[in-house]
Amino acid sequence: MIQGTEDTRYAFVNGIIRSREARLLTKSHFDRLIAADFASFGTILSDTSYVGQRDLEAGIEAEEISLRKFFERFCLTEEVRYFLDWPEQLHNLKVELKGGGDELLYVQTEDTVASWPEVVDEVARFAVDKDPFVLSTNLDKILCEYMYRAAELTPFFKNYFQTYFELENIRSFFRARQFKDKRAILKQVYIPLGRLELKFLVENVEVVQEHLGRNFFTTAYAGIVEQGGRYLEEYGSFLRFERLYEELRLGFLQQARRMTFGVEPLFAYYQFKMSETKKLRQVYWGKMNEVPVEDLKESIPDVW
Repeated sequence: MIQGTEDTRYAFVNGIIRSREARLLTKSHFDRLIAADFASFGTILSDTSYVGQRDLEAGIEAEEISLRKFFERFCLTEEVRYFLDWPEQLHNLKVELKGGGDELLYVQTEDTVASWPEVVDEVARFAVDKDPFVLSTNLDKILCEYMYRAAELTPFFKNYFQTYFELENIRSFFRARQFKDKRAILKQVYIPLGRLELKFLVENVEVVQEHLGRNFFTTAYAGIVEQGGRYLEEYGSFLRFERLYEELRLGFLQQARRMTFGVEPLFAYYQFKMSETKKLRQVYWGKMNEVPVEDLKESIPDVW
């Protein structure tokens, strides 16, 4: 198991987290929801905190608000607070620069990201060339660099974000394959912080799917490349890729469940719970919009 912070200040809240983890929805919950009609949702979720609101969407929103308050109350490690705050600040900055509405903004009390020198330079560049794609991808790379520096707090966080960046690069790799200018797009979106080199990805971006699994065999991502890519080629959908992506990401975070001390269990619980609300909302709206049952099943990660 990768070493964590061993911060004893978290011993109390980690005990609370253990009991909360036992109440996370399982894949069985999701399978039953997918197979059921709306009238049965309340019964299936009757022993969870999602009931008691006007509808399930309201219950999900209330749970997300409660989760964030729980995290902010007990997180005493500044760097780990950044992992949540900085992406939201960057999102708000992008919305403002692109002229989006206030309803798209996160509630944030700070705006430190906008003052980073690299961000200031990027905003000035955008004022000249007005390219929103370059703006968004360059700002994302700046954010990742700052996140990675903060993640040097412990090997756990450093390895988690390396894995996260690599998964993002593989996602970008497959998305770039859908366009004519594959290599140029991949080079623009690539995050230079993982262990997958840009040269390797560029060399493979035009390789046919049947050979990709072999080419990625020495990496930790051969399975997601092989299975996700094959599903994409056959059905024109990223559903399986996104599920495998989430299984790998959450699979790494499972290590935190074996830690007695440190902030890692709190961070991991937050990620697991947010993944749960995202998937629950996906099932809810999928059922409302008559998304095929098999597609909904394909979207649910099996990591609990």
